[in-house]
Amino acid sequence: MNIRFLTFILLLFISVQLNAQERRIQEDGKTYVIHVVVKGETIFSLSEAYAVDKKELLGANPDLIFGLKTGQELKIPVAETSLDKNLSPAQKEELPSFHTYRVKRKDGLHFIANKYDVEVEDILKYNPDVEEDGLQKRMILLIPDAADLKRIREAAKTEKRVAASKDTFRVKTHQVKGNETLYSISKKYGVSIASILNANPEANKGLPIGMMLTIPEKEIRMTTETVPQSGFFTHLVESGETFWGLERKYHVTRDVLEKYNPALENGLLAGLRIKIPVSEKLPEFDVKPLNDGQFQKHHVLRGETLYSISNKYGVKISEIKKINPVLNYRGLMAGETILITDVVAQEPLVTDKQDSLDKEVFIERSENKVAVSEQAVRIIPRSVPESCKPDLMAAYEEYDVALLLPLYLPANDTVNRVPMTKEEMLLDEAFMSQVEDSDELPEDTFKIRDEEIIYPRSENFVHFYEGVLLAVDSLQKAGMKIQLHVFDTNQEQAVVDSLVQLDVFRELDLIIGPVFPNLQQPVADFAYKNRIPMVSPLSSSGNFEDNNPYYFKVNPTKDYLVRETADFIGEEYFNKNLIVLEMGEYKHLPEATLVDLCREKFFSNGFLNADREVHFHEYNFNREGYWGLRRILSKDRENVFIIPSETEAQISVAISNVNSLSEDFPVTLVGMSNFQRYHSIQPEYLHHTKLHLLSPYFVDYNSSFTNRFIEDFRSNFSAEPNQFSFQGYDIAFYFMSALFNYGKDFNECLGYHRVKLNQAEFYFDRVSRFGGYMNRGLFVLNYTKDFKVAIDGVAGVPGLMFAED
Repeated sequence: MNIRFLTFILLLFISVQLNAQERRIQEDGKTYVIHVVVKGETIFSLSEAYAVDKKELLGANPDLIFGLKTGQELKIPVAETSLDKNLSPAQKEELPSFHTYRVKRKDGLHFIANKYDVEVEDILKYNPDVEEDGLQKRMILLIPDAADLKRIREAAKTEKRVAASKDTFRVKTHQVKGNETLYSISKKYGVSIASILNANPEANKGLPIGMMLTIPEKEIRMTTETVPQSGFFTHLVESGETFWGLERKYHVTRDVLEKYNPALENGLLAGLRIKIPVSEKLPEFDVKPLNDGQFQKHHVLRGETLYSISNKYGVKISEIKKINPVLNYRGLMAGETILITDVVAQEPLVTDKQDSLDKEVFIERSENKVAVSEQAVRIIPRSVPESCKPDLMAAYEEYDVALLLPLYLPANDTVNRVPMTKEEMLLDEAFMSQVEDSDELPEDTFKIRDEEIIYPRSENFVHFYEGVLLAVDSLQKAGMKIQLHVFDTNQEQAVVDSLVQLDVFRELDLIIGPVFPNLQQPVADFAYKNRIPMVSPLSSSGNFEDNNPYYFKVNPTKDYLVRETADFIGEEYFNKNLIVLEMGEYKHLPEATLVDLCREKFFSNGFLNADREVHFHEYNFNREGYWGLRRILSKDRENVFIIPSETEAQISVAISNVNSLSEDFPVTLVGMSNFQRYHSIQPEYLHHTKLHLLSPYFVDYNSSFTNRFIEDFRSNFSAEPNQFSFQGYDIAFYFMSALFNYGKDFNECLGYHRVKLNQAEFYFDRVSRFGGYMNRGLFVLNYTKDFKVAIDGVAGVPGLMFAED
């Protein structure tokens, strides 16, 4: 044992030395790592460290027959990697110099990238096997030298600029004046916003008065030789978009995007229209209506957009996507034919009275059917891969789940202890017996309340816990063996730090909690190192999902809600009259992003070219007042309001005024989910203004499933469930059933995991290439004039991932 231990220490020491001393060379078509021998190394230890045979070492270094010498340089043969096999000799000459790194058991790509000051994408580019097979222990990675990589990239950019300069054209200069926008300047000179941004990358950050712009007289666009005319669609870049976001959405890598869009060398600048090649990974559909009379067929012309087609036929963009499901995954392509619901021809689809209950139109496609009802589209999911089919042996497994909640148990004990009065002391036999047996009065002169109460700060978390218990009970009845370990974090860092040291934590299959992000760091680190899924159940803050692939955030971030709200406004109301109702300074708030994105969508969606009238207003209510607001409203066109504020007082005043306007004008208010929680707003105002908002939660009290849950809750706990009760059940049931169906590595199968829940429509997706997951499923809620709250659809969820029960 001592010899093995010493050998392990020696190899560990050598591996540290290797990373510091190795360099890579090529001789006679073979690749070698140059290693400088240090004191204490042996041929055996080197062969183990580099995973090469001793004969290979001797073959590359014949002098080794005379033994090792400190300071001696050795050539270590390196097996040809997938990178070497796929590159031509000319390409190999362009490679940077490399370090080599031997993967250890708990290494992650972010850790290795930070160690060498490179990006994760840089490691993946030169080690393609990692993306296919994952990071494996003892794997040898080629790490590009950071300084060399930077030099090569700068040289490539210079080369591109020189090449571009050969295609010379005349330019003009323009000095920005007050109130000018990229849109107005592009119209003035007859060039696209993309061309202006390509010539003036700094303009993406704003247009200060006096700024000098270079205006190209010839449109900067890619040639037909560079971009094929078929198999591509156009994407308009919006503020804040990332290459990872485009790759996740369209399954196209950054390298491919830059190949077909040279302007991207300056980054993803808002306003650029870029070509996206259609990936083979995107689903394709052969849609054929069985009842042609209910649909029109539209042949897409070059330059047409969903906005122009939607306006032409008087149907919503969301409806076009429902009956043309592939448009959930890509943009329109010139030459294709899409289906449009014929609004005029909507007649009863059947005449037989026996079939009158079935009012669905069926559309055939290659494998499944898409059912289109009069009110919504139901899409049956694509076939489930073998790896994501439930494991029948799972019923024999036992799963350990930890639940970490701030139950404040000590405070609950204290709050139920009340002082005894003198009369109570005299009547209490137990107390008096203590007095008789002692010369002093007992210190404890308290009693427990007859009807115990719950400490206020723990009440909602007790509700959450009770919801979890009902989920566990349901799954146990279904055959799942669960050991639920409940821990009271008491909102104390020291408590959480001590919990992860417990032996039981190393045996866990799933961790739910802690609730507060400021307590999650030690648990997140532990989950990452031990590859245990960890769920953040309630908070939208904290950024642990950015680089922790085992972290799941249930409550989406404010930024995501803002961007999805902007998408909703852009698709639903692009041809309406939009009013940004400013109630105070908001530029520092997330709502400023909502305004910026809506402005971009209204000025860049392609609809304005045909309509020519701008219906986008930014109105300062404090300066202009109520009567000035009436002058910019339309009697004939829907007036859509957004209020960029997070102050309850400001929002309350704004909604009160919009409510008054609703008596004389067609009005719709689009708000954020926090609008529902403000008590100073009259509920009827939300209905009068037809409030629409996106929320991750909605309880449908008309659902039989929800009502069964309420009955079970009352029966078990003699109380009414609240939102936390529903949420506790949904989160526990969703993740525990995923664990039951697919095992601890359920993350890749969540897209096919469809379960009935009380108040959520979960869709978890990665936030970065090797990061964790965030729920993107949002309900579109509509406060109707008849004082109901209806669901107008689900945002953020790809249409083909789920099906109705």
